[in-house]
Order: sequence, then C-alpha cells, then structure tokens
Amino acid sequence: MALCFATFLATGNDTILAPFLFQIAEDLGTDLAAAGNLVAILSVTWGIASVTAGTLSDRFGRRPLLLFGLIVSVASFFGVGLAGSYAQAVAWRFVGGIGGGAYMGTVFAAVADRFPPAERGRALGWIITGMSLSLALGVPTVTLVGGIAGWRGALFAQGTATLLAVAAVWLAVPRMASRRVERTEPRPSTLALLRPWVVALLAAGTMERLCYAGVVVFLPSFLLASYGVSLQVLALALFVVALGNLVGNIAGGQLTDRLPSRSLLFAASLAVTGGLALPLLLWQPGAQFSVALGLLYSLANAIGRPALLASLSEVSGEARGAVLGLNITFSSFGWLGATGVGGWLIARHGFEGLGLLTAGTGLAGALLAVVAWLCGPRRAQRIT
Repeated sequence: MALCFATFLATGNDTILAPFLFQIAEDLGTDLAAAGNLVAILSVTWGIASVTAGTLSDRFGRRPLLLFGLIVSVASFFGVGLAGSYAQAVAWRFVGGIGGGAYMGTVFAAVADRFPPAERGRALGWIITGMSLSLALGVPTVTLVGGIAGWRGALFAQGTATLLAVAAVWLAVPRMASRRVERTEPRPSTLALLRPWVVALLAAGTMERLCYAGVVVFLPSFLLASYGVSLQVLALALFVVALGNLVGNIAGGQLTDRLPSRSLLFAASLAVTGGLALPLLLWQPGAQFSVALGLLYSLANAIGRPALLASLSEVSGEARGAVLGLNITFSSFGWLGATGVGGWLIARHGFEGLGLLTAGTGLAGALLAVVAWLCGPRRAQRIT
C-alpha cells in the first residue's frame, strides 16, 4: 500500500501540468506548445534516471533508490511552483525527471522481487493502479486545487503530499529489498539481456506510451478548446476518463495471470487503443460522448500494461531492476515524442493530426508485441 500511495504521487509529476497549460503559458509568457514541452522535457532525465536507478538497485537494494527518487520529486514540485520564468520551470522539470525516473525505475522490480511469476500480474497491477489513481483522483484533485489556489498552489499541495509518501516508504520497505547472491560468473550486462523478443516488447512499450501520452496530456486542452468547459467540469470529466485506467489495470492484472500469452494480451490492448484514438480526437459529437470515448480508450489501454511488465519481469532477480528500468527509459521516449510533437501537430493540423499520430503508434505497438510473441518463449519468456 505504501508503494501504491507513493506511485500515485510520483507519477503525478507526469501529468500534473496538463490541466493548466493555458494558464502556465500566460503566466510564464510563452505559448501552448512551449507549455506542453514542460511535460515532454521531464521524460529526458526520467528515462536516463530510470535505467541507471534500476541497475543500481540490483546491486545496492531497492529502498535507497526509492527514497532518493521521492525526495528529489518533492524538490521539483516546489521548484516549479516557485519558478519565476520559463527557463526556471524547465530546469526544475529536468530535476523532477531524475526523481520520477529513479523511483519508477525501481518500484516494479521491488514488487516483482516479492511475488512468484504466476502472481506478478496482479501484484504489478496494483502498482499500476497507483499510476491510474493519479489520473482518476490526482489530476481531478489538483485541477480543483488549481481552480482555487492556481497552478502553483496545486504543485505545492502535490509536493507536501509526496513528503508523506517518503515517510511511508521508509517505514514499509525493508532496508535490503533485493537479494544478494554469490556469483561464480560475471554479472550480465544490460546489453546481454536484450534478446530480440525483449527489444520488441520495449519498442512496443514506447509505441504504447506515444499513443497514451498524446491523449492524456492534450485531452484536457481538447475538451477546453472544443467545448469550453470550466475547470470544475473538466475535473469531473478527467475523473470519469481515468476510471477506465483504474478498472483496466485491475482487469489486466487478472487476465495476465490467467491467459497463456502475455504478449498477445498486450498486442490486443494496443490494437483496440489505437483504434479508439481516432474517433476520440477527430470527432466533436458533444462533451459527454467525448468523455465516454475517453473512458473506453483508457480502459483498453490499461488492460495491457500489467501484461507488458509481467513479461519483462521474467528475467533473473539480479537483472530485473535493469530491464524494468530500461522499460521506463523506453517509455520516456514515448512521452517525449508524444508531448514534443503533439503540441506542434495541434498548432499545424489541429487535434486531427494528433489523432492520426496516436492511432498509428498504437497499431504499430500491437504489431511489435506480436513480433515479440513470435520471437520469444510462448509462456514464461524467462531469460536465464
């Protein structure tokens, strides 16, 4: 529960700015594309920190890296909230990427260490549930707080709550969360672990994040621009959409531990997600219908995440942190691409251009997941 709570807050750094892009652009004297890049640049250091932290956690234990990531995230929340210029906000977002990457690059390995392969889908699903709650509860909550205290006040509130998560993780996670074993041969390098099916799954994960981030970051702006809703109505809409994420993660964890092929489950999830991206961003049939499509989109997307993580966790315990950290790095490429290119596409071609990008990347990811299924072991997909 402590890790789920901490994940809920740490992953909020991804999307906490999304409801306030117009206000941030006005306050910092920039435009919507530049404000959207404040979300994108987080992914640069996030990706670097995640693979580094995952590898370090294999050697020195999970707990120190988890605590480091949360503390640095706290500093970032307050730093961006106090920023007096766009350049200062950029610098603190880079810092936030280090904290978020260190935490997320370690937490999945910390959980996978404690459960056998047959139960990992459900266990990892609970951690992803923390990520979903950051959308279902976190984003609507900070939107409401922002409506009262402004976007800076919302960041201060998130930073204060993350301080509580630091204490919870300190008390809940054992000092040595990874096992040290005697080795008679050198520890395998990260490159040695990159079998073809692993690379295909990592690439599929990048496509999934491109598809997902393109929607989740700019959906608030889409609803505001298309229907002119208030921040209070936007908060309710985001809550409804994020419920799909919450339900999908729980259902995906159950399916992951019951179906014979995790890669094909991930492929099916991505195919449906890509198909739903088009009507979601190309049509404007009414706010209620768009929110309903967003709910279905987030549900379909979330079902596949536990399957991806459970497949990648089937490496040896000594390499699990490195591989799962590398997955976060590949995911960061997706976030960076979606948020960096998404603002440009909206400026040039409207939300229709963004819809085509997200649909295409979703379907590409589904094909890569099928390739992973064809290349790798059908069931366990274990690297020894």
